[in-house]
Amino acid sequence: MIINEACAIVLAGGKSVRFGSDKAFAPFHGEPLLAHVLRGLRALGFAQTIIVAKEPERYASFGTELARDQSVLQTPLAGLEAGLRASRCDLVFACAADMPFAADGPLIFALLNAAVEGVAFPRCHGQLQPLCGAYSLWPALRRITRLLQSGAMGPRSLPATIIEWDDERPFLDADTPEALRALESR
Repeated sequence: MIINEACAIVLAGGKSVRFGSDKAFAPFHGEPLLAHVLRGLRALGFAQTIIVAKEPERYASFGTELARDQSVLQTPLAGLEAGLRASRCDLVFACAADMPFAADGPLIFALLNAAVEGVAFPRCHGQLQPLCGAYSLWPALRRITRLLQSGAMGPRSLPATIIEWDDERPFLDADTPEALRALESR
């Protein structure tokens, strides 16, 4: 299966401004939110899993490979660039650390297949989900590097193949403590 040959990147570098603290460590079903995300990705059998952050040493206890986002820019694009540079795989899936249900096998399989020559993002009920995407390593890395050099700030700037996805569950995230509590019931 293609997932066994791919890398999974978890972006944990955000400031968590709306959340009020590092949401990666917020309790979710009795464990840190990030642990839940990582367990789901590991269960799918990725060849490599990387946490990308500005201060990756904070996440050393999760027992996963770490990569440092060294950019002065505060954008997921910078984290993606760092993660892609650390990848040993040609295909990469990336999600945010606050997306506990992102490890959806059929979705990831579809995204990886669609990203063979670039980038693939899902769209659910008209909403693009760029923090849950797949990347062909070298084409995506070149594009992201160029965008960062031009001052672009978000993954929506990337040309991407769009996969329509009806199930919103993989894209649910915890931007606030209230949102995290709502996810507990799902």
